[in-house]
Amino acid sequence: MAKIIAGVAMSHSPMIMTNEAGGGDKGQRFLNTAAKMKKYLEDSGVDVIVLVSDDHFNSYFYDHMPSFTIGIGECEGWGDWQLPKYKIPVQQELAEHILNTSLENNVDFAFTLKMKVDHGHTQGIYFLNPDLQIPVVPIAVNTSAPPLPTMDRCFQIGEIIRKAIESWDKDLKVAIVASGGLSHWVPIPKIESEKQEDQFLINVLKNGRQRIKQLDEYLKLRETNVTRIKSGPVNEQIDREFLCLVTEKDYAALRNWSAEYIEEHLGNGGQEIRNWLVLLGALENFDASVACYEPIPEWVTGMAIVQFRQPIQQKSNTKQEKEVSI
Repeated sequence: MAKIIAGVAMSHSPMIMTNEAGGGDKGQRFLNTAAKMKKYLEDSGVDVIVLVSDDHFNSYFYDHMPSFTIGIGECEGWGDWQLPKYKIPVQQELAEHILNTSLENNVDFAFTLKMKVDHGHTQGIYFLNPDLQIPVVPIAVNTSAPPLPTMDRCFQIGEIIRKAIESWDKDLKVAIVASGGLSHWVPIPKIESEKQEDQFLINVLKNGRQRIKQLDEYLKLRETNVTRIKSGPVNEQIDREFLCLVTEKDYAALRNWSAEYIEEHLGNGGQEIRNWLVLLGALENFDASVACYEPIPEWVTGMAIVQFRQPIQQKSNTKQEKEVSI
């Protein structure tokens, strides 16, 4: 049977691609740690990565906004923020097994045979799997368009993913990777805004990419709104509180965090910690350690990487099982 053997949760920021130098020494420490996580996954002998992230109004809009989407066929990157337009290899058998297991457990994923993902997913690929040697199961969580799935529901999705992987009849090693957060504020208008300057973007958010007559104008406006920010607010205190709850496995507290609380303290971009909750549900018994945390206003984000390892007892049991089989 398949086994989950490793996990990595990490922040993403488009500013890494457009202003890497702006991160200074703090940014370099983050990048160095990301390289170590790549080696960690390689050394672990990971066969499949379940990659959980979100979409930033590139694939999903208010005309159709699923809470959870799984790719079970082709997967391609949009190539936003100077990232490659990856043709991401999908482990379709596991993806379909997760989808079917979820349905059998009263969880209804949206699914797609032609998934397109933006920097939320592709930055994780860029740092951890750039050569695309490890096939991926891509999962997208709605963290952008309220109403959002609850933190508790995200954790439950992770539990279902774990159940599916552990019931998959393939002797393969699986890693869970979550990409998103921590605290940051994104210049996307609220859908109910009546400000005249917001109406172009709001019209796009409501009607979807296929209705955009001036796509280049839309993409340029969004990029301009972000790149003109030379420094953004980061809430280091709440970031560290969140990381403490993760490493102490106080999942009950995190599952009760409301969208309103997150918006106030971590910003609208901080809603991406839902991706981490999916991972936590899947890796509930794993030991977590903060490999890196850097508040980087120049990247407009609290940048963290957390490494998840199998508990010592679980490792011991796995070793004994191998010895018995021999």
